[in-house]
Amino acid sequence: MSDTIAIGALRELTEHGIRVPDDVRLMGFDGIPFSACANPPISTVAMDVPAMARTVIDRMVAPIESTLRHERPDDITHDHIQFQAMPRTSTLAA
Repeated sequence: MSDTIAIGALRELTEHGIRVPDDVRLMGFDGIPFSACANPPISTVAMDVPAMARTVIDRMVAPIESTLRHERPDDITHDHIQFQAMPRTSTLAA
């Protein structure tokens, strides 16, 4: 939703005479294709959604499998998901 919110913020900023990126820089998060169609195009961060989904599913299934094997579940861990910063006009230096 962050890109969608950024698109709404862009509209509000524009309606109040605030120029992006001259007065304020704006960045979303999600990498939805529509953010490139805004005026100006909104910078965003695109996540590897399939990898994120696999990781979430693995994290949900692991405790269930541990319980079925009468084992203690693993401690909480952190995972790193690949991402790509997509700089566009909305964050360019004036």
